[in-house]
Amino acid sequence: MPLLVAGLVLFIAIHQIPKIPRLRHALVERLGAKPYRGVFSAVVLLSLAAVVWGFSSAPFEEVYTPPAWGHQISMILVPIALVLFAAANMPTRIRAVVQHPMLLGLFLWAFAHLLANGDVRSVVLFGGFALFAAVEIVSAVARGKGPPKEPRPRITMDVAAIVGGLAVAAILAFFHDTLFGVPVL
Repeated sequence: MPLLVAGLVLFIAIHQIPKIPRLRHALVERLGAKPYRGVFSAVVLLSLAAVVWGFSSAPFEEVYTPPAWGHQISMILVPIALVLFAAANMPTRIRAVVQHPMLLGLFLWAFAHLLANGDVRSVVLFGGFALFAAVEIVSAVARGKGPPKEPRPRITMDVAAIVGGLAVAAILAFFHDTLFGVPVL
């Protein structure tokens, strides 16, 4: 469990740097723009690896019994979340309408997993990500941050985001047992 918590803390901490302009600017000045992005990405990947390893090694201890309908709702929410992930970095109408598609997708993904899982490690992992996403959405709205206005949204990108997100959802559902030790289907 300590590795799971450390990975979550590192993930959240590294995502605070862009919100501290002086710190971000100093790091970009010192490292350069591309190396900064590389280090940022490497730390994010390291934090996610710690989360996955920490989750897989944490013992299963039930906290609550998920609702009977939780699994079915999660089967709807996770594909929507993955479509939002795909749309977040493409010039889509989805991104133009949904203020923060990546964060909303993260929240929906985490919330869906809380509906389907009631053990301590799931509460820490998915509850941590849900709380992070909710706080970040509120913070971004308070700062007036929204999706960029350029480039102009294109319907073909919406189709690509929907098809891509649903394809990833299908692949993850099929291989969920192999990847995460829990069957979905």
